[in-house]
Amino acid sequence: MDEKYIAEIVRKVFEKAKTEHASHSRFALSSHISDHSDLSSKTLERAYDRYINKKKKYGAPQAESVDLCCKYLGYDNYADYIKKRKTVPATKWTIPILVVVSLVLAIVMGIRYGNNSNPTGEKAENQCMAWADSLYVEVPCTSKPYSSFGTKVEPMDITKLKHFKKVEVNMATQFFSEDDKPLLWYHKNKEGEIEYFTAPGLHPTNDETLRKITPYIIQTYVPVHSYKKDSFLE
Repeated sequence: MDEKYIAEIVRKVFEKAKTEHASHSRFALSSHISDHSDLSSKTLERAYDRYINKKKKYGAPQAESVDLCCKYLGYDNYADYIKKRKTVPATKWTIPILVVVSLVLAIVMGIRYGNNSNPTGEKAENQCMAWADSLYVEVPCTSKPYSSFGTKVEPMDITKLKHFKKVEVNMATQFFSEDDKPLLWYHKNKEGEIEYFTAPGLHPTNDETLRKITPYIIQTYVPVHSYKKDSFLE
């Protein structure tokens, strides 16, 4: 199976799910697709990370999973998808036109962001950002009210852009500073799962206030872990 076609199929699967489900987070979309197919939500989350978030820590999905993705899209299997896949015939003008368009867009975007940059301030009035599964990314303000990630477009906040992220934790994670100040904040979703963030504030998709990490949360939800320094596994 061709990797570029697998990536295309995965993107189309999640694009379809976005038209069927109100929440566009990775977890919500994966759960929705899993409910309407024989795919597991974990397989879908890994595919989302690999092909949409561009995180290569997970390998390509197995052929059976790719076939199931194609079935979700309305095809019999991967071979049927490739057979029926529509392609745009190239002409001798296609490449030159694409090059010109790309150059024009690059110049326009460069001028726009160059004129509107504000390296010393915490906020830039003419730049925007949106939550993209685990961190904030820059997006055009013209994409309001919602970004391509399905999240609301917000005014640029440089501090949030650089420092506010959702992270995974394990028994080696440092939860407190040397003077016992919290380094992580958490949110417990409706499914009872804990999400961890690197800064305080509001949850990026539901606006609920994040809570600072506590020894109780660590001992209850992080496997084989205690907040005390001498209890970390070697």
